[in-house]
Amino acid sequence: MILIVLYKTIGLCLVSIVIEAISATKEGIQWFANLKRPKYSFSLNIWYVVGAVYYILFGIASYRQFALGKSFSSTAILLLSFVMIVNGLSNFVVFKYRSLKWFYLIIYPYIFILLTLVIVLWKDDQISAALVSLYLLWLFYDLYYGYHIWKLNTTEINNSKE
Repeated sequence: MILIVLYKTIGLCLVSIVIEAISATKEGIQWFANLKRPKYSFSLNIWYVVGAVYYILFGIASYRQFALGKSFSSTAILLLSFVMIVNGLSNFVVFKYRSLKWFYLIIYPYIFILLTLVIVLWKDDQISAALVSLYLLWLFYDLYYGYHIWKLNTTEINNSKE
């Protein structure tokens, strides 16, 4: 039972990680690294740490849901899967499509979906809800960051693909 739960958790995380890895091209990362940054920006190395913490939080939440007997068709697992896949696809928006505007704009519905996930998790597992809430709090910084990096680089973006 524990191995099955672990395999499901690792599988769910790996799908998202693979989407992120495919989306984050070397050229896209280089383009992103050369953009103007707003005040209170973190270096790219900190973003990698945030990504690792994200997968630890969501991995634990997923594991706990599977351990509770939830299947892939349960609301909690569907929402967890959706959030993780959209998170991976956000790299496609930034690094392949190079659209800071769309990256910023998709954060709003993403926050509402994440909030829905927290509410769903809270009913059965407050620890998982708390873990996912930590990421929800981080997204408020992401809103600040996304908006300001978009606005600071409007000229470069207009010369790019957006």
